[in-house]
Amino acid sequence: MKWNQLQYAIRSEYGQDGVYFINDGQKGQVLKAPESPYAEVFLTLLANSFGLSTPTVRVIRPDSSEYTDVIEALKPYIEESNASLRVAQEQEQKKSEDKRDLELMSKRTLDLESLPIFLLMEDLSGRSLRDVTQQDLEDWYGEDENLKPIGQKFLTDLGKLLVFDISIRNVDRFIFWKLPGIGEIESALGNLGNIFIRDETKELIVIDSLIDRNIEIVDYANAVKEVLAKTLNALPDNLVDRGQETLELTGYEIEENGRALILQGVREGINQLYDLTQGDTLEQIKQESLRQLSKSEERKVDALFQFIKKIGETLNIEP
Repeated sequence: MKWNQLQYAIRSEYGQDGVYFINDGQKGQVLKAPESPYAEVFLTLLANSFGLSTPTVRVIRPDSSEYTDVIEALKPYIEESNASLRVAQEQEQKKSEDKRDLELMSKRTLDLESLPIFLLMEDLSGRSLRDVTQQDLEDWYGEDENLKPIGQKFLTDLGKLLVFDISIRNVDRFIFWKLPGIGEIESALGNLGNIFIRDETKELIVIDSLIDRNIEIVDYANAVKEVLAKTLNALPDNLVDRGQETLELTGYEIEENGRALILQGVREGINQLYDLTQGDTLEQIKQESLRQLSKSEERKVDALFQFIKKIGETLNIEP
C-alpha cells in the first residue's frame, strides 16, 4: 500500500471498532484498528490450524517505520468519519430508547493519538451469508441430493468452524442461542455477516472471530464436552442442528447428505482440538502472535493461550 497516494478510507457500516476500505489507486485493502488486536491475530492463526481459510493479515505496529506514514495518510479520513459518527449518534440519542439503533450507538470512534495497532487485510471479493440468497447457494453448491464438490467442502468446513467457535466461545456467528452452557446470551442468535464466501472459489472464509472468556472455564469446558458428545451421538442440542438452522436463515435447506458432511467437519474439528493440546501447535501459535505483535502484548496473548489450552485439556476428547 502506497500511503502517500491513498485515495480514500471509507468506514464500513458494520462493526464496532471500525473497518475501513482503503485504496491507493492500484490496490484495495481493508484496514482495522481492533480493540483487541492480540485476539484477532491469535484467532486467525488458530483458525488456520483447523484447516480453515482466513484473509491474509499484516500487522502494523506503532514501532514500525511505516506507522507514521499510515497515521498521516489516514488522519483526514478518520477525522471526517469520526465526526460523521458522532453526529449520527447524537441524532440517535434524541430518539426514545426503544427506537434507537443499538448497533449504531455501540460503534466507537478511532482515536489515532492512542497509537492503535493496525491490521492490514486483503479486500476479499465475495459476500457474507447475510447477503446471499437461497438461489445463490443452490447455484454454487447444488441441492442436498446432488451436492457439488465445492458444496461438500463448504459444509465440511462449516462443521470445523462450528467446533472452532464453540471451543473459543464465539457466539457471534452461529445460532448457539439456548445451547446448554454455551449460548444463554442474546448475542447467540447468529450473525450471518461473519460467514463469508469468496467469489472466485466459493470457499468459506473465516472473518471477525470473537472470544468471550468471561466465564468459569471448567464449567464451560464441561458444557462444550456435553454438546460435542450429543453431536456425535445425534442427540438434541447438537452442533449439526445449529449449523443447519444457521443456513436455513438464507432459505438454503440441507438434509441427510448435507448433515453428514457437517458432521464429518465436526469430527475433523474435534480431532484438531485434541491435537492442539497434545503437540506444540498451540505454543507455536502463541509465539507467532507475539512475533507479529510485540512483547507488550505477551500477558494478553498468554491469557488467551491458557484459556484455549485449558478448554482442550479439560475436554480430553480423543478422536
